[in-house]
Parts: sequence; structure tokens; C-alpha cells
Amino acid sequence: MGHRYGQARGQATLFPLMLDELVDQNALVRVVDAWVQALDLKALGFAKAQAQRLGTPPYDPGDLLRLYIWGYLSAIRSSRALERECHRNVECMWLLGRLAPDHKTIAEFRRQNTAALVASCAAFVQFARASRLIRGSTVAIDGSKVQAVASRKAVVGQRELAAQAQRNAQEIAAYLRLLDSRDSEDDQGGDGPGGGPGTPDEVRAALERLKAEGRAIANQAQQLMRSGASTIVNGEPEARPMRSLNSQPGYNLQTAVETQSHLIVAHEVVCEVNDQRQLQPMAEAASQVLQQPCTVVADAGYANGEHIAALDAQGITSYVAGERSVNHQGGGNLYQRSAFVYDPASDSFTCPAGSALKRKQLSRKDKMVVYAAQPSDCADCEQKPKCTTARQRFVSRHLHEEALEANASRLAAQPWMMALRRQTVEHPFASIKYLILGNARLLMRHTSGARAEFSLAVMAYNLKRVFNMKGAPWMLQALRG
Repeated sequence: MGHRYGQARGQATLFPLMLDELVDQNALVRVVDAWVQALDLKALGFAKAQAQRLGTPPYDPGDLLRLYIWGYLSAIRSSRALERECHRNVECMWLLGRLAPDHKTIAEFRRQNTAALVASCAAFVQFARASRLIRGSTVAIDGSKVQAVASRKAVVGQRELAAQAQRNAQEIAAYLRLLDSRDSEDDQGGDGPGGGPGTPDEVRAALERLKAEGRAIANQAQQLMRSGASTIVNGEPEARPMRSLNSQPGYNLQTAVETQSHLIVAHEVVCEVNDQRQLQPMAEAASQVLQQPCTVVADAGYANGEHIAALDAQGITSYVAGERSVNHQGGGNLYQRSAFVYDPASDSFTCPAGSALKRKQLSRKDKMVVYAAQPSDCADCEQKPKCTTARQRFVSRHLHEEALEANASRLAAQPWMMALRRQTVEHPFASIKYLILGNARLLMRHTSGARAEFSLAVMAYNLKRVFNMKGAPWMLQALRG
């Protein structure tokens, strides 16, 4: 028995297929098309949403938005790769009606519409709320690092900037000496330093370039001094070297995921290398989207007493894993802080032996109040070997200790909240980083570009999540109204 063979490549067909027949009626690409049709692109702020009367007609921003959403769903983010798909992918041809914009047009659309892409992502969350897909008020917050466009070679510190400034000053001095010698004679031959220019005009042009480089180095040094950081990234100063990225420059991506639908209701791109100051802004952003005070769950990286107290004041309940210090002196056999009783009336602690530890100093940086026992009390105490190896015992108390203790009590009463956090927030990040971004670096510079890319990735994830939950027929009907 022979094999099955297809048609000859040169064979003509009497009834050519329509593009619509090549795309399944329940394909995800049809949902992408319906979603973009439902958007008010002009209200969202997309450039060229209003058709021009004069000049060459531009591409409809809706078509380019369709292309990008489809591309991120297919793990295709490069403008050149998207250009190739417009010529060979049937779904892409159907989506754009056989339009094939060049890669510069595709890339320029993403660069010009960073804020509009963020607004489009927020619009899908509101669509999910209006469709009652998001019904809960509990969100899990987490962060992850993604590599920026800049490479590790772009990371410089004070020492590197000082060396660059010194080399720049030496080159300028060399060209100044050369210019003095050329001004005294009309010599068109010879080379400048290191094979540089020869004529006086060329020397002056090179000198201006070196001075511009010197000013740029000085500006970087000033930015580094103002930020208080130890390093700065050339070409992308908002990025920070991330330890989890092997010190590559990157950004910290934050998400708030609703625990029932597992949809990302709020997201942000920050430059912080840790999550210590992200609890309150992310919880407030999620509450604003859900239009009610929410319940937030986060890991120990978000433990911040000031933020927990601020959220309590707003009616936002938090469950944050504790990250309290432990006394390891004396091999860990000394009294822990819990053995000391705090008295709010006198603002003092009482030790197990009954002596008082009074307020000694305030550390505004660590937001801690330090209490100390009298050296005479510790010297005569029989329990001192179990308490401290120092001359006197010190105990610290957080400025927002009540909020931290209330959070610990809530977590002790409902320990399963941490398991809820893991099963809620880990999957969206895994999908975004490995299935959508392809575990690769971002393609756009600065926080605005990172927000645009992350918004496209979040929109693609949420759209695919709803598609898997409800199916294409429901989504098409809901989007078409």
C-alpha cells in the first residue's frame, strides 16, 4: 500500500479557500480580535487612533495592538519576528487581513503607546469584573525580577566613573596640546593621538565630542551620588543590578492576583531590588481596582510594620509571613524578646527577673526603639547567664509593634493563608516569565518601556486565563455585547 500524498505545489484550485475557513471558529485569535474591537482606542490614548485626512494613511492602531497581543500569546515579542509572521502565519494573516507592516512600524507602535498599553491591560481587568469573573476580595502579592535591556557591562560604580573621567581628561589634554601645535602651522598631514584626526578642524570636532563624553560622565556621577546607590547602569539608569539575576541589570515586577479567578488585578514595575516597600502600594492598587478594601497575602519579603499599620487604618487586612530577628547570642540559649513583658503605660519592659528595661534610644532608620536594663541590675542578677553575655541586656521594639503582633496573630489563626498565596501567585509568574516572555530580557528600555511590555504580558495572561475558564463562545458573546 502506498503513502498518502498532498497536492502538487503548482496545482491551481477552482474554488480558493477563504482565510476565515482556515481559522477555527473557537480559536483564541478570534477572541483577540473581538477584544480589540471592544476597546475605545482613542479614549485609551493610542496614537493615530483618529484617521488622518491628509498624507499617507497610517496603520490602524487596533491592527498593531492585535498583532502584539497575538505575538505575546505566542511568545513572539520581537518586531522583526512579528514582521515575518505577517507573511507566513495563517492566524496572523487572518487577524490583520493580510496586512504586513514592517518591523520599524511595529516597534514604533509599542514605543509610542506605552501608557495606552498599560490602560488596555487595566481595561481587561474591568471587563472581567463587569462579567463577574472576579468576585473575591482576597489577593496574593508577589514580585519577580526580569532582566533589563542593558547588560552587565553597562553597570558602573564610582571607581569606574572616576577612571573614565581620568581617561577623558587625559585625552582632552592630549588633543589640546595637538591643537596648539596645529594652530601654529598649516600642516595637513600627521595623525592625532592614537590615530586621531589631523587637521585643526577635525581636532576641534574630536575635542567637542570628548568634552560631551566628560559631561555625560559627570552627570552619571551626580546621579549616582544623589541616588545613594553604589552603581548605575549606563543607558538605563532606572534599572538596578539584581542579585537573583547574577548581578545583571533588571526590574522588579510586582503583581496582585485574585485568589478565586487567579487573574492579575494589579501590577507594577519598580526599581527596588527587594519587596520591602511594595506591600502598601500594591494592596492599595488592588483595592482600587476591586473597589473595596481587600485582604492581602504576602511572603516574608513584604514584612513591613509601617505598611501593615497603614493598611490596617484603611481597613485592608493583611497576612504577611513574619521576619522577626532571633537572639543567637550565647548559642541561642539566651532569653528571647518574648520573655520580656512590655508595659504601654510606662513604655518599658520587665525582664524575667522583674527588673525594668527603660527606653534608651530611637532608631528612625530601622524604626526601632531600644530599651536597656540598668547595668547594676544585670550585675547582681542570678539569671544573667541565661539572659545576656554583655554588661546589660538590650531589647528592641518596633514602632508599629501592635500592627506586627496583630498580623502574626491573624496568621497563626489561619496558617493556610500562606498555602493559598503559593497556589495563587506562583502560576501567573511562571506563565508570564517562561511561556510569554520566554525567560528572556525585556526589549524596551526604562521603566516606561518595561511597564508597556509587562502590561502586554499581563493582558495576554489574563486573556488566556479567561479563555481557558469560559471558552471561546462565551468570550465572543460577552465581548460583542
